[in-house]
Amino acid sequence: MAITRIMLLQLFLTATTFAQVILASSDPTFTLPKFTSSDKYFGQSDPDIKVDKVNVTDNFGLESKFTWKDVIDSLSDKEKLFFIQRHGEGWHNVAPSNFSSDDWNCYWMEQPGRDGVIWEDAELTPNGIQQIENLAKQVNDTENLPWPEKFYVSPLRRTLQTWELTWKVLNEEKNVDQAPLVKEFARETYGIDSESKRHNKTYITENYPFATFEANFTELDELWKPDARERSQHRKYRAAQLLSDIFDDAGDAKVISIVTHSGLIGSLLDVVGHRSYPMATGSLIPVIIHRKPKKTKTYTMDKPDKTYSDVCPNPPSSISGAPSDYTTIAE
Repeated sequence: MAITRIMLLQLFLTATTFAQVILASSDPTFTLPKFTSSDKYFGQSDPDIKVDKVNVTDNFGLESKFTWKDVIDSLSDKEKLFFIQRHGEGWHNVAPSNFSSDDWNCYWMEQPGRDGVIWEDAELTPNGIQQIENLAKQVNDTENLPWPEKFYVSPLRRTLQTWELTWKVLNEEKNVDQAPLVKEFARETYGIDSESKRHNKTYITENYPFATFEANFTELDELWKPDARERSQHRKYRAAQLLSDIFDDAGDAKVISIVTHSGLIGSLLDVVGHRSYPMATGSLIPVIIHRKPKKTKTYTMDKPDKTYSDVCPNPPSSISGAPSDYTTIAE
């Protein structure tokens, strides 16, 4: 029965959007393959090493008693080494510091930007660009680092920029011809705030011509809504579906790169049983992920999307800097 539900869901996903699948289903449970992760090789994964004591500057956390060859040689045919990368600092990361929390949550985060600073589908700040250039240098300088065989990226601008400044540059230097596959499910938590709304496919194609798209990637953003926000249980399911898709698409490839966002990274780590590990903008974590061939996990999605009143429970009577005739989404 579980396999049948998986097959039906995957077929349904080719014809409609994720949100529509969830809303249309009378059964709020969905079953996917079970994933686990190894805690053997990397400090980030080792429960005996405190998070703030992990040496991320040396071999991206690879413990000194191991080599990258040890890691690759250890991988079974059901395992892959993932380089999970968070985008560099974007304008949406710095903009909230200019507002009170009420002003931001109840008005400004729903706007495209202010005073020439655009945080809708935000691009990288100059600091974010520098973060990624530094990371690319670290990648390039890490001796014997296994090179990704498959690349995946979120459709938002900050992740596409990050991939371009990291892997496009390094691939060209190494004469490697590899393009990233844009995956809709690799995006950040979506809805209400403008930073989580992606541009259309035509815009992405014109501005990031290196990108390729998964099948059925829609022209318009059909997930983002101005009055509904994805909940964490939805995002966790989406992370598991993304992993399943990547394992299927990557085939025998052992080393996978994915450029994504902090919220989705948290869900990915949770899905594979990795300990919680905070990631700063412009950072990368290596994780060995195992897809269990005969085990499944059930995800329950019985909660409705968050509404504007969830993110702004007490709208203020006035918003600093807003037009005098401003209204809240709730109104």
